[in-house]
Amino acid sequence: MILYNISIIIDDSSHDDLFPWIKSHLKTLTVETNLLKMLDSPHEGTTYCIQVRAADPSAIEAYQAEILPALSEYIAAKHQEKAFLFDSKMEYLPLDQ
Repeated sequence: MILYNISIIIDDSSHDDLFPWIKSHLKTLTVETNLLKMLDSPHEGTTYCIQVRAADPSAIEAYQAEILPALSEYIAAKHQEKAFLFDSKMEYLPLDQ
């Protein structure tokens, strides 16, 4: 099982526009997605994480194709240098091996 995470750091001046757009956009996706707020972020502004679990890398690639273009384009067009994102993939490991 793989966890795909997109972290988004939003400057306070962009938060009131960008955060509602993110929530609205996530509701349109075809895969179950979790939205989390980082409570102890070392960055200024607010950090959110968008997460999805998938059984294999191809499912992650499909999800990336579904979410990243619109998210990146919206940030570039309306919140340049006020919001930043980075993504990561993590594999779940069993504790008994």
